[in-house]
Amino acid sequence: MTIDYQVLREAAERAMPAMERLLMLPVDDDLLSEQELKDYGVDIDALNAFKFLTGPETVLALLDERERNQQYIKRRDQENEEIALTVGRLRVELEGKDSKIANLTAERDALREGEMGDARHSNTRAAADIYFQLVEECEIPAGGSLVEYVDDMREKLEAAEKRIAELESGSQAQKLVEAIIVAIENEQERLFDEDYLMDSKECIDVIREEVKRWNDSRAAGIRINGGE
Repeated sequence: MTIDYQVLREAAERAMPAMERLLMLPVDDDLLSEQELKDYGVDIDALNAFKFLTGPETVLALLDERERNQQYIKRRDQENEEIALTVGRLRVELEGKDSKIANLTAERDALREGEMGDARHSNTRAAADIYFQLVEECEIPAGGSLVEYVDDMREKLEAAEKRIAELESGSQAQKLVEAIIVAIENEQERLFDEDYLMDSKECIDVIREEVKRWNDSRAAGIRINGGE
C-alpha cells in the first residue's frame, strides 16, 4: 500500500480542531446526531475524512514501515559499530607497525653510527650494512624477509637443476648447481653471524669459480665434439 503522507498530514491537521471541539461538548457526542454536532461547530467532514484515511489498512502499512525503519537503523548501527572496531584495530596495528619501524630504524642507525666501539659491534654494524644493502638490491618489499628470498631462490635453482639435467648430458651442470646451492645455504646460515663479512666474498668466489670451471669444461667439450 502506498501512503500519501502529505494528504494524511493535511487530514490530521483539519481533524484536530474538530476533535478538540468534541472534547468541549457538554454531553457525550455519541448521543448527538450529525446535525447537532454541526450545530456545535464540529467539522464532521474533517473527522470523516481523517477516519477514512486512517483505516486498518493504513495503520498496518505505517506499522510495517516503522518496523522496516527500525531494522534498517539496527543494521546501520551494527555496521557503524563494526566499522569503528575495524578502524580501531587498524589504528592499533598501524601504531604498532610505526613503532616497530621506528625501533628498527633506530637500531639500524645505531649500528651504522657505531655507538659501541669494539670490534665485535663493528663487525655487527658492517654486517647490518650489507644486510640492508642486500635487501635493497634484491628489491625485497617492506615486511619481506631476506631469508625467505634466499629460500625462494634456492627453490628456483633446484628447479633449474632439474631442467639443466634434462638439457645437458654431462655432469658439470649438476656440480655447478650443487655448488651454487651449497654457497647460498652457507650464506644463509652465516647471514646473522658476526664473521659474515669474512665469508661473503669467499662465497661469491666459490660461485664464480664453479661457473668458470663449468664454462671451461663445456667449451672444451664443444671443441672435442667439433674436432670429431
